[in-house]
Amino acid sequence: MQNFIVLFSAVIVALFGGCSTPVNVPQHTLPKECPVYDMKQARCIGPAQFSQRLAPYRILFVGDHHASRAMHERFAALIGALGAGGRHILLANEWFTPEDDKLLSLYAKGSYEGNFTAAVGWQKKAGYPFDSYQGIFESVIKQHGGLYGINMDKSFQKAISDNNTTVLTYPQQAFLADLDMNLSAHRDMLAPFFSKCHARKKGENSSECLERMYRVQVAWDSYMGEQSARLAREKLHDENDFLIVFAGAFHLDYGVGINARFARLSREPFATMLPVPAGTEAVDAGEADYVLIYPVDGAKKGSDEH
Repeated sequence: MQNFIVLFSAVIVALFGGCSTPVNVPQHTLPKECPVYDMKQARCIGPAQFSQRLAPYRILFVGDHHASRAMHERFAALIGALGAGGRHILLANEWFTPEDDKLLSLYAKGSYEGNFTAAVGWQKKAGYPFDSYQGIFESVIKQHGGLYGINMDKSFQKAISDNNTTVLTYPQQAFLADLDMNLSAHRDMLAPFFSKCHARKKGENSSECLERMYRVQVAWDSYMGEQSARLAREKLHDENDFLIVFAGAFHLDYGVGINARFARLSREPFATMLPVPAGTEAVDAGEADYVLIYPVDGAKKGSDEH
């Protein structure tokens, strides 16, 4: 998150460089001892207060620091607090695809008798230890909640990377044709991470490589936003139903990723929560609605949040 503070300061200075007065990004100074910081109220709140603050919403986007067990443990506890407050939790997870939903349903009901991680292909999809996430899933299951997938499968992602429409279904072709690559704030936010081409394809120049990388990122966010909107439409029936969309923090920062794409497709109001390790001194105003502060456990913040 500190990287983004520097980044956005630079972007704003560049945009307003012709002005006589420099423009600084307003920031919230975080309390040293605080489980959840409410950006709207600009104060520290506890899990019970957090649950009350979410009463007007049925959707919460939560950013993940993939490598942090401490963050996952704190998030699992918050899910428990929301359940204790009467919310029926539906967790939509970046690690799974909609095609996994039947398997996830069996797992959530405790009726899957095989090796769940092998069956769902956890190692290839996530690559992080399953037991780091298991407490999150179990917290949802304990409250008779549901688990859902929102990510595109690898073949779809590869076809988008290759810009190969011949292997796509008609709906997939329409999805690719409708991608909005012109969300300037999103492109600016990711520019430092897409400044260098990785694994250039044969015959591809640097500019083409960078554009391909960005196209995949936009497709990623757009697809997960679309699937989140579908779940909101199909699963939020009761006033206590509560959908949590859980994905890498970079997909949600400043409201220009999955959450922005979701907002184009759904009228459901939502809130966004992003994690920071304890000791983080400040966050940008407008980066999220809530900040989840977790104990430092050696997790490295960076590209693993994508």
